Amino acid sequence: MPNIRILLQNSLHTVGAHCGLIRAIDAFTHASWPFFIDTGTGSRSSGLWLQDGTGMIGEKRLLGVMTMAYQDYFFVERWYRYWSAQIGPECLYLLSHGNDPVHREIAIGANIINLPRDSGMYKFDARRWRSMGYLASGLLEFYKWMIVSDVDEIVIADPLSATSVGDWIERNTSDNKSAPKNISPLCLELIHLPDEEPESIADDATILSRRRIFQPNWNYSKPCLIGAPALFAPGGHRNNLGPRLLPDGLFTLHLKFFDLPMLTDRSKGRKEIMSEASTNGLEVDTSTSWGSTTLDRYHNIVASKTLRGEDVDLPEYRAAMRKQKQKYTNSFIWGQAIDKNLYRIPERFSALF
Repeated sequence: MPNIRILLQNSLHTVGAHCGLIRAIDAFTHASWPFFIDTGTGSRSSGLWLQDGTGMIGEKRLLGVMTMAYQDYFFVERWYRYWSAQIGPECLYLLSHGNDPVHREIAIGANIINLPRDSGMYKFDARRWRSMGYLASGLLEFYKWMIVSDVDEIVIADPLSATSVGDWIERNTSDNKSAPKNISPLCLELIHLPDEEPESIADDATILSRRRIFQPNWNYSKPCLIGAPALFAPGGHRNNLGPRLLPDGLFTLHLKFFDLPMLTDRSKGRKEIMSEASTNGLEVDTSTSWGSTTLDRYHNIVASKTLRGEDVDLPEYRAAMRKQKQKYTNSFIWGQAIDKNLYRIPERFSALF
């Protein structure tokens, strides 16, 4: 067995074969980053690449994307269609809640991870976000960046800033050491106003060609783009990576309210899930409004907002958000931003998603 040498930036430690595997692993897992491992074969592996004497031979992939779904076939299909075109299906990770065979039929070539379904939904949101954080953190051994989001949350790049999300990342995080690791795109929460946008959603048309009215939502401007291992709070609304970056040119579309007929059906289905669990005597998690008040919230938004023109810059709204506060150790939340208006996403976004 060759010696394993762990080369740190400022020191060199040698772990001989006589130390045994456990001591070698201990030295590996407590090493400071960046580090290299020299196996004595002429190759060295690091936190970013596997390297030999000629240069990089196994650089990490730029971006992986992860979500979790129970049924939600429309959203899974749109999520898969969008991201597989951008980064390839092999870089997609879909946690199938309940081992749904339809997910595998839709997301061909993606990595489907089957999860048992807890019909009682006990502490469901906390458990699912904790598990996605663990999995995404592990995948950062193979990807430079991970996007972790709900299936109805889609990250897009302004065509004026980049040709794709991957292009935006490369343009804005080229210096890996100094690049921020906790990025929260501004949330554009689509709100369907049937009188303004009467066309139905169609399979052969992008959503943004038919739905571009939105409200900015500071709470759903989640830290979903991570470049370092992270633990997520319920809902993914915060993590433990410290202060966040609110970037220009990168946005998250939230599709919860994007189509009134679909919203009505989805809300009804989720209420039935919660009712069935309660009827069966299972302990139901009531700590969130999952499925219970979504339709009421939509009607409240429509009744209380005024429709304005095109605008995604929203400088005053962003300034209020950036007054972020530390809620727990290294866990920050945005400053509350208030805006009583609805806006339109510019037409240049129409073909994106």
